[in-house]
Amino acid sequence: MTELSMYAEGFSWPEAPRWHGGALWLSDVHNFRIVRVRCGSAPETMLKVEERPAGMDFTPGGDLFYATSLAARLYRWREGEEPELLVDLGDALAGNFNDMICGPDGWAWVGETGFTFGQDDPVNRGRILAFHPDHGCRVVAEGVFFPNGMVVVGDRLIVCETFGKRLSSFRTGADGALDDRRVLAELPGHPDGLCRDARGRFWVPLLFEERFVCLSGTGEMLSDIAVPGRMAIACASQGETLSLCMAAVDKLPDGSVRRTGSVLTASVG
Repeated sequence: MTELSMYAEGFSWPEAPRWHGGALWLSDVHNFRIVRVRCGSAPETMLKVEERPAGMDFTPGGDLFYATSLAARLYRWREGEEPELLVDLGDALAGNFNDMICGPDGWAWVGETGFTFGQDDPVNRGRILAFHPDHGCRVVAEGVFFPNGMVVVGDRLIVCETFGKRLSSFRTGADGALDDRRVLAELPGHPDGLCRDARGRFWVPLLFEERFVCLSGTGEMLSDIAVPGRMAIACASQGETLSLCMAAVDKLPDGSVRRTGSVLTASVG
């Protein structure tokens, strides 16, 4: 059994973990904030996001791009400055913005869920949008069944399709386009976030199945880490250490929901 250690707690729903500047950054979704966490310290609120933060990532130049899920907007933020609104799609989305990733050439990709999670029946009409500050925002893939965690590997974009229970792979173009779609792996559950470790393996949290699975670079199942009683949300890799984002979800007598999120670490060398 893999030994897990507490890294940080006090979150609602820790999503989109990114290592930057020696710290772990997170969207603390239902606390409506983006936080920075250094080992041994309490989470530091860096941004309040009233529109509810979704995916986020750092550009090669160090800017933070982030998407909001209650308003179809993309922002750029530099520490010490006010957020800059880059894209506002108004009512043009089906569902909500979800996870996102920045590529090495200035393009970013963000998923559109296709339906509202927790309210609508799942339907396969999710899309992926490409965005560049100099070239705007457009749809580059359709029929993606609730796009979620993403990573860029060479000239491929790897995407979790949560309700498709698979990892899909797209070839990326110089203009942000996606083509040559392939299924990289069929999964025994509902993938949420996604990361790739130093050895080229994929780590995939299976949300409702309460475990994180490890896949080879070509999609073969290698191992898993169980987190019983907690939803497996997202993960990030730094060296031989894996940061695992999870949350216990409890329905209270008044019908409301309590989410208790935490980040645990595991050595995966």
